[in-house]
Amino acid sequence: MIKTIRYGVILVCMMLCTALVLACATNDNAPAAGENGAGVQAQSVELVDYIDYEESTDFDPNTEPAALSFENDMGISVGGEWFPIWQDASGLLRALGDDYKLSTAPSCVFEGEDKVFEFDGILVLTNPDGDRDIWFSIYLENDLLSTSRGIKVGNSLEEVFDAYGDRFYWESDSILTYSISGIEGDAASPCIQFTIVDDLVVAIDIYYPTNVT
Repeated sequence: MIKTIRYGVILVCMMLCTALVLACATNDNAPAAGENGAGVQAQSVELVDYIDYEESTDFDPNTEPAALSFENDMGISVGGEWFPIWQDASGLLRALGDDYKLSTAPSCVFEGEDKVFEFDGILVLTNPDGDRDIWFSIYLENDLLSTSRGIKVGNSLEEVFDAYGDRFYWESDSILTYSISGIEGDAASPCIQFTIVDDLVVAIDIYYPTNVT
């Protein structure tokens, strides 16, 4: 299956963090209390307040598509329930079911474990916040779920343009990116990425950059 460059980088980072933590465990210069194993000060997760999704979302296909909106676009709907990104993952995971493979590694940025929940054709990536997991990415490789504007795996590139407009940039020959900031190369901006092969959507990544300040 095709994976985005970002997902591959995340897995590599998780493995590197594991190695760093093991090394720090035997190092006389280990981080002081209050720091995680990678030597980075543990951060407190600041969750975002959201306006009501159903009242605020109104995409009219007869007008120019609106710019990407954090409230309206950065999340996923499962079974008619909207789950905004960068929030507690428990509701989203419950909606997706219990048939998943779990991968974990000590977080490089936060105190605790980063996790990857791998469902059939769906990946949910989380960061720790105390006893909670906060989801920052959902990666779709099947057509069971769609974006808030109705785009899912299998749609055409033209349908993506019709739904999201011309405020995009290409990160590679196949990765089409729409970001909140709209600034090309802005790694700190939440975004939606569409992996395009032969003018068709083969994967979708809704992503909140938690490791960029």
